[in-house]
Amino acid sequence: MNNNAEADTVLTGLLDILETEHEALKAGAAGKASGLLQPKMEAMNAFDELMADPAQLRGVPDVKSRMERIVRLATENAELFSAVRNGVGQAVSRIGGATSNAYVGAYTSAGGKTAFSKAAGGYAKKA
Repeated sequence: MNNNAEADTVLTGLLDILETEHEALKAGAAGKASGLLQPKMEAMNAFDELMADPAQLRGVPDVKSRMERIVRLATENAELFSAVRNGVGQAVSRIGGATSNAYVGAYTSAGGKTAFSKAAGGYAKKA
């Protein structure tokens, strides 16, 4: 394979992975996006090798627009991953803040709240 074909393959592969990752993140499928980590790292390593000798990019079709798309997608994906991280962090904080004394919509005859741990079973039906 000649240098142009190799460079084209590297750019296309990285773009495909970044676009798939972008769509997964926008759809809220963070698990699918994180599953792309290994192929993404391999594509990034190939891209780094390509950038070590930029002369290989001469003659590759649409190289400028493809490079701009790679930079834009990588930036947007990083921002989306940050949003996911913040969302997960907030969810963990909320769950961690829940107490073991959580209440359900059940009340005692005196009007007091019934703790969740005591809410299961034991209620007598009054006539």
